[in-house]
Amino acid sequence: MAMTPTERKRRQRERNRFLDMKLFTMELAANERAAIEEAARLREFDDQTEYILALVYKDRDMSRKENVCSYPDCNCPFDMGPDGKCLRGKPREYEVESD
Repeated sequence: MAMTPTERKRRQRERNRFLDMKLFTMELAANERAAIEEAARLREFDDQTEYILALVYKDRDMSRKENVCSYPDCNCPFDMGPDGKCLRGKPREYEVESD
């Protein structure tokens, strides 16, 4: 049996609550919106939000990989801590790869 509009809305609210969904808005100029729309279309994204999220996730992953402890090949003035942790607080390469 098909869901009623009320049931569909109730399930959507439950899903949003479960995922801790929050509204996020951005003020963009017309040329910025056009650039996002064009890039999303060229990369065959169905949704511009998906395109922006893909960019954010890719940048986050690249930043994580670039900002890792490369001990003992680093130029850090410290030796590795006794617990095997970087004394500058950077994650080890194997910690980033497992994410």
